[in-house]
Amino acid sequence: MATTTTTTPPSPDPAPPMQPVQTLRAAPPDADVLGAVETALATHRAFGDSGYIRDQLTIAYRRRLHKLGSALPEAERLASALDTAPPARQRQLLGDTVLRCAVQHAMRQLHLGDEYGLPLPQCAALFQGAREHLRAGLAGGPLVAHLPAMARLHGEGSPQDEDTYIWHAWQEGTPSARAFLAVMEDNYGAPLATPTPQERALLRRGLRLLETLLPRLTASALSHVQLIALFPKLGTWRGKASSSQFRVNGSVFLNQELIGNPWWLAEHLLHESLHQKLYDFRHGHSLLAPDYARDDGAKVCSLWNAPDDDGNHYWDAHRALAAFHVYVHLALLCLLAERQEAALAPQYGPIGQHMSGSRRAIDRARYLGEQLLGTTWPELGLAGRQMTHWLLDVLDALDTQRRPSGATLHLLLDLYERQSRKLDSYLAQQPPPQSDTLDLQAEQEVTMTRQALHILDRELPPSTHKQEQHWPQARQSVLQALWPLTEDDKLMERSGYPQAQALIALMVQQSSRQLAALGALG
Repeated sequence: MATTTTTTPPSPDPAPPMQPVQTLRAAPPDADVLGAVETALATHRAFGDSGYIRDQLTIAYRRRLHKLGSALPEAERLASALDTAPPARQRQLLGDTVLRCAVQHAMRQLHLGDEYGLPLPQCAALFQGAREHLRAGLAGGPLVAHLPAMARLHGEGSPQDEDTYIWHAWQEGTPSARAFLAVMEDNYGAPLATPTPQERALLRRGLRLLETLLPRLTASALSHVQLIALFPKLGTWRGKASSSQFRVNGSVFLNQELIGNPWWLAEHLLHESLHQKLYDFRHGHSLLAPDYARDDGAKVCSLWNAPDDDGNHYWDAHRALAAFHVYVHLALLCLLAERQEAALAPQYGPIGQHMSGSRRAIDRARYLGEQLLGTTWPELGLAGRQMTHWLLDVLDALDTQRRPSGATLHLLLDLYERQSRKLDSYLAQQPPPQSDTLDLQAEQEVTMTRQALHILDRELPPSTHKQEQHWPQARQSVLQALWPLTEDDKLMERSGYPQAQALIALMVQQSSRQLAALGALG
């Protein structure tokens, strides 16, 4: 089963502005702790060292090519050539998205009997082309071989051997490019964009910011990415901010309209590159149980995502672990960004709402780590279990104000607040519906909130009664009443807290579905 990780665009600024009721910034640990954490995330022998991870990946792919060799001589010849190539050349060639797809697709067809992906004759031709590329001593892989020097992410003067490239559509006529576009059509069914000179400059500006904040970790994560592509707001790309797929290894995709803010771009470059690092690790290690993707496999509810009828807010073990892996790293990134914002703002502007925020990243990482330990533990392989424990140790070093185990109210209210902003924007753009829907929903949310507070011997502010018939204002009163509960550790120890938390969860989920039905979520 494929695993797709997609981030959604930030919501537009509300109108009129809402008063913030939570902080997205955590109390940071000492600077030496942050430095030690970056070193660990970039160099840990098993889970951080990109050289080791990529070497294990090349072993796995060479083994697969030899296995294909009995049916496809081109695969055997490529495998033999790789066996004697220097490790750096092996890593470069097997970082190629199309070559990896050709190996995986051929394995599916020959060993599982599936009609899947690129046809076998095309796979054989790609193996032959990769062997010729290797023998010619060309840098990178065949997919990026015909891209111009200006397409290098680090700029035209950068070393070729380990560079990441930016997709340009004018090389569509090569065999690798045709195969890449076929893979994209199968997996996304939407076009890619050729970046303008200005967009290339924006990508490099975001990269410079990321390298300023996390130089070692940036180099590690980007070494797993051979191609970055921009996508327009068309087709299945609508509603996406960035994306990665396990089935499209080595390439990441960014929303063309959102790369203008360097803080946003730095976070999403790291985010998607880390997914590729984990995908590479998975190819060479027992990250997951063999049957983790079965229909009845354990799943984690991502409480900060809107519920829908397709259950997209329930994540299998791979997606939960991938998100956990990213959020631990984003916690470090945001802590450093917040610490250095004053010094960097003259060049890059203020952070504003363009990053996740360290508190949010820590909270989501903590929840996912707990869920991996408790809910999806049977679906993890040995390496996946060891990685989970290690990442929790890293998180402990970053989280200086740890919440009680099992607390989820803050995650629910994160969704509720973000959707309140969307409701404000929605109502500011068109007249409200000609029905009592908004009034009834406001009344229901206030009633359920009052019930939850009563369980904990708390009350809504007296002024709330006057606002019950005005949904946006009622939601603000609900937030003002509930956020303090997320910071009261003693309150969380009370016997009625789980019941109150469950009632609020029901309220938030029902509200989210009503907003979706109204069309307010975009």
